[in-house]
Amino acid sequence: MQGFRILETSAGKWLLAGALLLIILRSEYLTFLSTLANIYGIAVLGVCVVSGYAGQLHLGQAAFMGIGAYTSTLLRLRLGFSFWAALIPALLISSAFGLVLGVPALKLKGGPYLALVTQTFGEFVFIILLNWVSLTGGPFGLAGIKYPVVMGRSLSSPAAYLCLSLLFLALSYAILNKIVSSRYGRAFITIRESEDAAQSIGINTMKYKMMAFAIAAAFGGMAGCLYAPFIGYISPDQFTWMPSLVLVSMAIVGGLSNLTGAIVGAYVLTFLPEQLRVAQQFRLILYSSILVLTLTFLPDGLVSLRGLKPRQIRALFASRAAELSDRRRRIVSRSSRTSHVAGK
Repeated sequence: MQGFRILETSAGKWLLAGALLLIILRSEYLTFLSTLANIYGIAVLGVCVVSGYAGQLHLGQAAFMGIGAYTSTLLRLRLGFSFWAALIPALLISSAFGLVLGVPALKLKGGPYLALVTQTFGEFVFIILLNWVSLTGGPFGLAGIKYPVVMGRSLSSPAAYLCLSLLFLALSYAILNKIVSSRYGRAFITIRESEDAAQSIGINTMKYKMMAFAIAAAFGGMAGCLYAPFIGYISPDQFTWMPSLVLVSMAIVGGLSNLTGAIVGAYVLTFLPEQLRVAQQFRLILYSSILVLTLTFLPDGLVSLRGLKPRQIRALFASRAAELSDRRRRIVSRSSRTSHVAGK
């Protein structure tokens, strides 16, 4: 018990994080997955802001990763920009497209219609990347993307790029945590709970909804900038609607309205599919089952278990199971009454 108390302290958490980092660095495979999880985590943080805090269902985050990746890569390959010089224009262009996507949100109060618009936007970006062959390389993509250089040294080693991605993830978390803890975050939450109520107290919902999309797009673009040199090759197939769905799944599993949950979800859904490869034929079934169970019993995500003791966790699952059972009985009872009336 004394050991667990030590881990609950700030120093204990740093020691645990350091130990995990040493374990990861000893394996190139774990280093690769961790770097990928960090990159996805940055994009998922953007999803949490626009969907979790502002309540605008967003299914086009992979498109912004693509915009950031292609913008930075084209500036580097065609105009000779460094990674660092191409980063700012990529973020600005991604953010500008986020503002464009935010325009339909002014008329649509979340829900399936807005989700459809964001999904369509993602497909629109995919089609442009696929067919503008002279600029993007079309289906052949762009290759030969080099690693960033810091003080004359290339960050080409797995450990170096892991540290770079971790630095960007920590910086992204710090920036967004500052935003959601400010009056902007409170405005986002008010819009999520009731847009009409937000307008009644003088909140400019148009401004804040477009701001939320711009922020999400900027961090999606940042993730794309890191993704391109990490993989070394980009193509339109990497930024279709399906990766956007994976990013949203990461946010939901970790905790849609929690920035820490975004990182947890990114790590879980990056490592989990790889661990389930052992099952081969049943991998996708197991993966889907885990997602459904998480959504069923932990609607607030895995991060909602933080700080709970085993006894409390068991009570939480039992309470949730009882609630679902009671809901099922009410639905069955209502259906029986409807069938009985229809029979008469």
